[in-house]
Amino acid sequence: MVTLELSVADLLRCRFAISPVSEVIEVAHAIANPAARAAHSAWLREHRAALQRIADAHDLRPLLALTRADGSTPDFLRPTPSGPVGEIGAELERIRATPAEQVRAEVERRLQETGPIGGDVKRALLSDAPAERLAELLGAIWTGLVLPSWSRIEGCLERDILYQSRTLARRGLGAVLQDVAPSLALDAGQLLVRENRTELRTLNDTGILLVPSAFIWPRIATVHSSPTAPLTIRYPARGIEALWSPSSPRRHGGLRRLIGKTRAQILDALDQPTHTTALALQLGRSPGNVADHLAVLKSGGLVGKVRVGVHVIYSRTSLGDAMLRGGCEPASAA
Repeated sequence: MVTLELSVADLLRCRFAISPVSEVIEVAHAIANPAARAAHSAWLREHRAALQRIADAHDLRPLLALTRADGSTPDFLRPTPSGPVGEIGAELERIRATPAEQVRAEVERRLQETGPIGGDVKRALLSDAPAERLAELLGAIWTGLVLPSWSRIEGCLERDILYQSRTLARRGLGAVLQDVAPSLALDAGQLLVRENRTELRTLNDTGILLVPSAFIWPRIATVHSSPTAPLTIRYPARGIEALWSPSSPRRHGGLRRLIGKTRAQILDALDQPTHTTALALQLGRSPGNVADHLAVLKSGGLVGKVRVGVHVIYSRTSLGDAMLRGGCEPASAA
């Protein structure tokens, strides 16, 4: 068990963020490890041709060697987001700018943990500019695999953050951790992390950063890379099943007949509160079309809305939930 001493400042500095490059790392982890590959087989199968094009153009082995499950990914490959949403170009530039001595130390430590790798791969990782090479590989995976789906992925991550932020405000950090990372627990000012080692550390008032991921399931990852960095907890985002497996058109047949196919789809998609643009991307419709249907659902008392920053967030009401469960579906015609 790793025990982290928390201060009041750590709790006050708890925040959420989205990191594009962390999603690329998780995709690399899924490619490199059979168990993770099985967990994301549908997505990888859908993108098999794109992955083959990347593999034909780039030797991915140095990156895959650092993302295997038999050790921890070097910290420099996961720069801490400075704002609520990281920008891929800036994150890759931070990886390239990592001091050479830090890169070498972290790579050597990782190679001591891993099983055998090819001599040419090891030489590439211990060459004069491995950070530049690794950033290039991450950029290739981003462009070829992640970017085409990024709008949907980002929408899923934003919905998760909205949900967890509301949980944080209503029930506290302990409830959030219980939901996102059951292997973590708060106990009398300490954060307990179940790991195969015993250690006691303090966070030095650096805070806690919660980063949802569409690709990390079924794992979580905790990183406290330096005394000046926050404790970063990466966890599976809510709703990733719907992200890769759209709901069946046969679901909620009675509701579809009552309010129409599109409005039933929208009501079904509001398992997590979200905004119009994210719904439009998820359903493959225009924002204007979705907004029109949301207005009808709101006038019928099936959804409500609230402004959060620049977005108007929609969520199902209790009546909407009841209708979706079937409690308000019409009886069969006589």
